[in-house]
Amino acid sequence: MKKEMPEEQLSDAALLSAFAKGEAHALERLVNRYKSALFAWFVGMTGNRSDAEDLFQELWFRVIRHAAKFNDVSFKAWLWRIARNLVIDYRRKRRPDISLDAVDNDEDLPLLDRLVSADKGPALRVEREDAINRVMRALGALPAVQREVFLMRVQGDLPFSEIAQTLDIPLNTALGRMHDAMIKLKKALAEER
Repeated sequence: MKKEMPEEQLSDAALLSAFAKGEAHALERLVNRYKSALFAWFVGMTGNRSDAEDLFQELWFRVIRHAAKFNDVSFKAWLWRIARNLVIDYRRKRRPDISLDAVDNDEDLPLLDRLVSADKGPALRVEREDAINRVMRALGALPAVQREVFLMRVQGDLPFSEIAQTLDIPLNTALGRMHDAMIKLKKALAEER
């Protein structure tokens, strides 16, 4: 009987290799490892849950199709590169915008949940919804290249070196885009008070 290693002990590459050899549970473990960050990033980049779900599914279809061919250094960077390419394709097909009506107040947007209290009183709920709407408007107003870096860092918890690698830009460019995004977000949120 083969003993299964705990999830945190298996590398992404080992899980992908196991999946490529026919172990279906290995893919499920990879999906669970990245689901929260990637899905939240897709929601932030598309502005709605429905398109984010479609892109998230397509991401894993592509991973499945190319699992046996994977030979990159970092699975995480490869995964984010696929995600970014999907968003680029999405933008080509649709006019990019952030729909405030599509904001899902479930726990799909960890960034927004960190900004406001999770208490459930009526006044606090209204305050929370107002804060979410302000942040979504501010995010929607950012240039796409800044929003992308910001969400990869905040939602995806990617280090700047991986963001730069994924976007195929110099590290200083990634850092600069994050800096510019932070300045614009602070200014936009301060003006709405």
